[in-house]
Amino acid sequence: MKTPSAKRSLVLIAFAIIMFVQFTSCRKDEVSFPDPATLPKGLTGYWIEVNTVIDTINFVYNNDSGYSNLSRGYAMSNGYWLPRIGSTSYTYKITGDSISVVDGLSNSMEGGTYYFKFDEQNLVIRVGKFSKYISSPKSILTFRKIK
Repeated sequence: MKTPSAKRSLVLIAFAIIMFVQFTSCRKDEVSFPDPATLPKGLTGYWIEVNTVIDTINFVYNNDSGYSNLSRGYAMSNGYWLPRIGSTSYTYKITGDSISVVDGLSNSMEGGTYYFKFDEQNLVIRVGKFSKYISSPKSILTFRKIK
């Protein structure tokens, strides 16, 4: 007679354990960035978008003009790991608080002028969302230097 209540108790205990494990394992890990004091100053290097931590810009030159590469990571496509759509090179020109970019691999050479602020002391770049493929919903993106 006590078997159904014992089974119910075991099911409830198992359910409680599963829920506990599920909720405690879903913690968001904090992303750690290198100390800006340990990184070289200037624009040259790799910069990662701090909101989604997916999109990376690589500036090849320290100049106010040149080219940069947007890397969006890799995705499996037809059995191959390929760069995600939107990963491409851009030519750029920085003037005051704006940056003009042109997508170098696009047939139409698409581009535009966007907000740009370089905080060299803290190695942070704030830039307008220059690519429709960038995952962040924000219109002004924040990138931190990582190397």
